[in-house]
Amino acid sequence: MDELEHLLRGRGETTVADVAAALSVSERTVFRDLALLRERGLVIAADSGPGGGIRLDRGRSPHRVLLTLAEVVSLWLAARLSQGATDLPWSGAARTGLAKLLGSLARPRAAELHALCRRVIVGPPASESVRARSAAPEREFLGIFERAFSERCGLRFDYTDQNGRRSHRHIEPHGLLVEPPVWYVLARDIDKGEPRMFRMDRISRAKTVPDARFVADFAVIDAQVPDRGRWHALAAGG
Repeated sequence: MDELEHLLRGRGETTVADVAAALSVSERTVFRDLALLRERGLVIAADSGPGGGIRLDRGRSPHRVLLTLAEVVSLWLAARLSQGATDLPWSGAARTGLAKLLGSLARPRAAELHALCRRVIVGPPASESVRARSAAPEREFLGIFERAFSERCGLRFDYTDQNGRRSHRHIEPHGLLVEPPVWYVLARDIDKGEPRMFRMDRISRAKTVPDARFVADFAVIDAQVPDRGRWHALAAGG
């Protein structure tokens, strides 16, 4: 039903047959979902007869923005980072805008978001020397990390340390530390059974390990970020 709403908002006039084909459903399903959308308050006009079409009256229909958890987390993190950069225009509006967004979430989604964001620590900016030696993480790795972090499953990857030594690692990604613009994974090394910190730009050839599930453990984070409470108060607004 949500896909149907998005499709109607993105098109002008269309037909039930075209909508059914686009969504790979039956016309009967389209008619059923149209009725449900009308119950939500959307105004959907329909022309009867051969060749008749359907269209969403955007001016009279309430507009709902449906965000995934990943999208909300990205907005949350962007807002928190902007609050730390007081010289940015509109940075002061980030807090109020974020509060409105979080207040609009259903309670289960808000709880899920809070649990995820508690594992993200925003610290002070990286030193000049660290920034000079850092690079952007591999683009492919970012999506892989997001899945492992949010779904709480293991990661395997190759890692190159500061001395150029390479190793293969198997970890649980419990936390994320941001020292702009450098990012670190706060993890438990499964093979060693110990907390370990990995700089994201030194990670390559990463893969998720869906069977290696874990429960988020803040002891792993605290072992590497002992003043997490102070940093997290800045990151999460108290």
